Amino acid sequence: MGPLGFGQPRLWLAFLQPDDKMSAQLTQIEDIPRWADSTMCGSLLELCRHIVGRNGTGGSVAMLLTRPGRNPMDDADRSWARYLTSAAAHLGVSMWPVHFANDVELRVLAPDDLQFRH
Repeated sequence: MGPLGFGQPRLWLAFLQPDDKMSAQLTQIEDIPRWADSTMCGSLLELCRHIVGRNGTGGSVAMLLTRPGRNPMDDADRSWARYLTSAAAHLGVSMWPVHFANDVELRVLAPDDLQFRH
């Protein structure tokens, strides 16, 4: 992928075989909306289920949310992890924790990051 620094928001997908070896192709979805929703993420995870099967039988998926800027992770970023994780659990898709990167940091979205903030 290269150094940190992104021109537009993207969601990157990597498919892993059951032995956790990554497939050669890295897929990117460009121009994603700032906020995720359950319908969009559900549709994406349905597609992933066709590729990796249910409950890890055909592998798993890893996702990286990227966006330009130096601002720290915020609620819009967390919405992506929250809805993707929820859809994966609902559909039985084996998914790695969602990662986040901007122009200055790369990090995993921890379980605490998935909680709604008040």
